[in-house]
Amino acid sequence: MRRPSLIALIAITVLFVGAALPAHAANPVGQDGIMVILLDEGASPVQRDLDAAETVALTMARDTTAGTVASASYGVESNEIVTAESGPAGVRLVDDVITSVRGMDIGPARSDQFTALADAFAFLSRVDAAEGSRVAFVTAGRILGESENTRERLISVADLFAAEGWVIDVATLPSTEPVLRELMSGLAAGSNGFFYDTGTAAGIATLFENYSQLTLANSMNVEMHDNSAAIVNLDIAPHTNEFTSVFVRQHESVDVAVFSPNGTRAAAEMENVDIRTTPSAVIVRIASPVPGNWTLQGIGPASKLVASVDIDNPLELRLIEQPPLPVGEAAVIEAAAFNGESAQLLSGADIVATISKASGTTEVVALNDEGVNGDRLASDGIYSVKLSAPKAQGINHVDLQLSWTDYAAILRSDTAFRSESFPIINLTEVKDVETSLGNYATVARVQVLAGDYPYLTSPGDISAVMAGAGGKFEAIILPVDEPEPGRAWEFDIAAIIPESGAYEVEVTLDSVFEGRPFTRTAPIATSSATIVIEPDTILGVPVWEFGALGAILVLIAGFTIWVARKTAPFGYIVDDSDRIVVDFARINRSFVKRIFSKNVLAASDLPDLPFSGSSFKFNGSDVTLIHKRAIGDPSMRVNSRPVGPEVELGENVWLGVGGRLLTFQLSSRRAEEDVSADSTGGEPAPVPSPSD
Repeated sequence: MRRPSLIALIAITVLFVGAALPAHAANPVGQDGIMVILLDEGASPVQRDLDAAETVALTMARDTTAGTVASASYGVESNEIVTAESGPAGVRLVDDVITSVRGMDIGPARSDQFTALADAFAFLSRVDAAEGSRVAFVTAGRILGESENTRERLISVADLFAAEGWVIDVATLPSTEPVLRELMSGLAAGSNGFFYDTGTAAGIATLFENYSQLTLANSMNVEMHDNSAAIVNLDIAPHTNEFTSVFVRQHESVDVAVFSPNGTRAAAEMENVDIRTTPSAVIVRIASPVPGNWTLQGIGPASKLVASVDIDNPLELRLIEQPPLPVGEAAVIEAAAFNGESAQLLSGADIVATISKASGTTEVVALNDEGVNGDRLASDGIYSVKLSAPKAQGINHVDLQLSWTDYAAILRSDTAFRSESFPIINLTEVKDVETSLGNYATVARVQVLAGDYPYLTSPGDISAVMAGAGGKFEAIILPVDEPEPGRAWEFDIAAIIPESGAYEVEVTLDSVFEGRPFTRTAPIATSSATIVIEPDTILGVPVWEFGALGAILVLIAGFTIWVARKTAPFGYIVDDSDRIVVDFARINRSFVKRIFSKNVLAASDLPDLPFSGSSFKFNGSDVTLIHKRAIGDPSMRVNSRPVGPEVELGENVWLGVGGRLLTFQLSSRRAEEDVSADSTGGEPAPVPSPSD
């Protein structure tokens, strides 16, 4: 007949129990968690399984932090789960269950694993167990009623426990088949529990780590020969609080022991020694062990023996925290062995650091506590060393090693420090500075860079001092631009220059980068300053400019009067037929000639005249012909006589040249007729007078 599914069984059990209890049954064990230890009776035929089951069950009972221990065995049928207060009573309860399983002549070939889990679920539900309560399922893994969907059923069980916040830890015994180990590990994982394979020393060691708060490191793993001794030496460092050895043995007859550096065997009678013995394991705890070389030993029949150790030394070797180190500068690193937050004074100790630098190189240095080579104070427990300047920014990995002169024990730790490219300042001087007394002048410009990038800083972090023949004085710092309020990366250096001469400019940046104070000083720059004497001013305008402007105005006025007093050309040159050859008043000349040669007309500017090399000069009512014989027409006649250098022209003066007769007239009858013909009415246009 096929059994009902586990889910249905659990549901029916919980429903039945719930009907038998009040709606809000009191929790018989309060708010503490419960540790339920279930032992598979299928372990009884196999001595090694019984030994492993006893080791697991007693270890859990002794070291659990739950307030209540509950235990039962199960086989084809499950026994009632019995509870006891954790501590000695809980250990006795579990020991009684183990004894009953050992007393069986032969256990079942297969056990009803699902019913046992259902009973555990019902029990935890009935007592309203707190979240975090655990079920330790110590099993050979052979399942009564196994079917094709066994794996899915186990997953369902794990989900039910996990939904309530309860955990299933599974410990499979040495005889468990591999496929069943896999199934049971899934049960533990599905409920967020641990899986312990007691068929391996690692599985038992993990159990001790979790329940005895140990951090075990393997120190012995040997196949012993009959009546031979397996020995391992261990170096215990000074300041060790406790030294625990866990021996996992295949045979209970294997004798294991721990010997001190002076050869004394650790015994349970000693005040600082605690020894717990189970068939599969022996735990030896030694409080405050003397430093030195200890020995682990095992003697017995041919079998497997594994020993792991936990050394509780509170010393923690680490670097003293500090901000990043600046690239390109020698710096100091400090390290100490801490107990909590206190650096411990060490006697006869050495600390060596192997530094794998960000630049790819390696440096090995010895730190000291002697007040030298970067160490600030001797014998304070802080070891220091001055490093060579880091060449690259990045993470520098450090392997610290603490050793003692009188002991072989070594403590190590891995740590790191950062190196960074700190800001630098670039100073550019203004070579030639012109300024006036009492006014600020820019003498240099400074830029602040971190790596190749601008670095914003406050003007208050920068100071500038100028030095000249008259001594030193401070300059002011002026941001060129502020990407952020009150912060810039480019600044002008300005000062009031007291006198002309050369001045040295020294600029210093004093700031904090990545938490580390630093100072940068730029190479000194030199500027040459010239003091320009400012002239007297009126309304801000120099006096000499007023004088120059007045002189210019006087010249303009005089020139204007001079030009105005000159006589403008007037009159006509007519021929003997009374035809107008030249109308002086209508000659079109350039502006310059009209201004500077207002009263003089060159014959060359009069294209209708038959001669050149002469000029006409007008003065008042007189007109004078100035003839230059060297360049003029030599055949020119005045009233039939050779022309002289100057000839006063008038209506009775005739010029003969080139077969033509010409005379000067103040007015022309033909011109008057032309004007009258052009007029459409009114008075005729006036003829220019000599005074125009």
